[in-house]
Amino acid sequence: MIRMTLKLFAILLVLVGSLAITTLTVVDRNHYQNRAFYQEMNLRLDSLARAFELQPNADSLQIGWSRVNITPAQKVPLAGYGARDPKEMTGIHDSSYVRTVIFQKGEEKIAVVTADLLIIHPELSRAVLSGLPAGWSAEQIYFTASHTHSGQGGWAPGIVGGLFAGDFDAARIGFLALKMIESIQKAGDSLRPGEISVGELSVDDLVKNRLAKEKGIEDPWMKVIQLRKGAEKGILVFYSAHATCFGQDFSLLSGDFPARFNLLMESDSAITFSAYGASAVGSMGPEVVGTDQGQNAEKIAQELRQQVTLFSLLGAGYREVPALSSFRLSVSLPDPAFKISKHLALRPYLFKWAFGDYPHYVSVMIVGETIFVGMPCDFSGELAVPLYEKARNLGYQLIITSFNGDYAGYVIRDEWYDLPKYEARTMSWYGPYAGQYFTEIINRIIDTIDENYQTDTPDR
Repeated sequence: MIRMTLKLFAILLVLVGSLAITTLTVVDRNHYQNRAFYQEMNLRLDSLARAFELQPNADSLQIGWSRVNITPAQKVPLAGYGARDPKEMTGIHDSSYVRTVIFQKGEEKIAVVTADLLIIHPELSRAVLSGLPAGWSAEQIYFTASHTHSGQGGWAPGIVGGLFAGDFDAARIGFLALKMIESIQKAGDSLRPGEISVGELSVDDLVKNRLAKEKGIEDPWMKVIQLRKGAEKGILVFYSAHATCFGQDFSLLSGDFPARFNLLMESDSAITFSAYGASAVGSMGPEVVGTDQGQNAEKIAQELRQQVTLFSLLGAGYREVPALSSFRLSVSLPDPAFKISKHLALRPYLFKWAFGDYPHYVSVMIVGETIFVGMPCDFSGELAVPLYEKARNLGYQLIITSFNGDYAGYVIRDEWYDLPKYEARTMSWYGPYAGQYFTEIINRIIDTIDENYQTDTPDR
């Protein structure tokens, strides 16, 4: 009997060991610069530096914008919280929109597309790009989202997609893609000669470091672009606080504080159009007090509105846009590692089965002396702050946004990679040096633009 028990135990150990070997791997902690994916990316960045050129364009700037309602006509799942159960919405708190701003100078044009959604999932961005109107290319579309955690879901296939966005429904992709394409078309139809005013304000009382708390730093910068065409005025705003005023028990469709901010701005007789996009939201949470979720969303929206009004009063001044350009840069990454402990992770084939397997890229848009970098992730505000400072010192306004139509999880400061917290343990998929790696990519993009920008303005 003892012999049989030992034999069964041995068989069990073999089975468990075999299962572990086939499903688990050790987290690779080799420095990113010593790995093959970096050598590939290094060559790509060097090639960009040699080939990139940005020259002034004498054509006048044209600006167009549009707002298209994407509120679902039926009950759909809400996206944002894995713990939200059930996920199906019970009603509508506020309507959802996709908003597009187009900048055009001669043959050069760019569309900034933002929506009241958690993210722009790769399946959705692919559907939009495959149906673009004639004359548009993928490189000219700059996606972002408000990152509301109470927006419509159903757009993400796979097990993990279902966990965060509810059951997948291909019809959701089709509906949202058509609405985004309609928004681009309508913005294009509204193009008129225009001008912009760009700046930033520190709004540090509305954001907190939710990952590292007092050990980390916050990204307080609200980036503002005022738009003007004829008698019409618009606003484009980016901020770092997660749109999580409404929690996992909230079951109504809502764009959270960004949607309320847009509504407040558009209720002003002087403003025709307002659009909001998530900037470097990784590790950044909303600083709120009290338990009334609606009041918290209202407070943030109202203060952001006041800050925009202050920006307008300060008179940053409308300025010439000498050049316009955009491109997408493919990003090489190591095998993904979904950690189950500090040192162990699921093997890449299991990750791709659960999360999907998509190519990764960074989006870049240059509007005069304003550089937009669209990241394929929740990019940490802690990483953004020193990059903003670098750009300022070179005479540029840098705007880093998240959710560019690709998704690679969270990119946080490397110091926090081993914290037993959601952002670090569950959502940091590309190793302990992802923060340094993506920071290097952005630094080199800024350097390439600066070294090849064939114009000088009074600010530079």
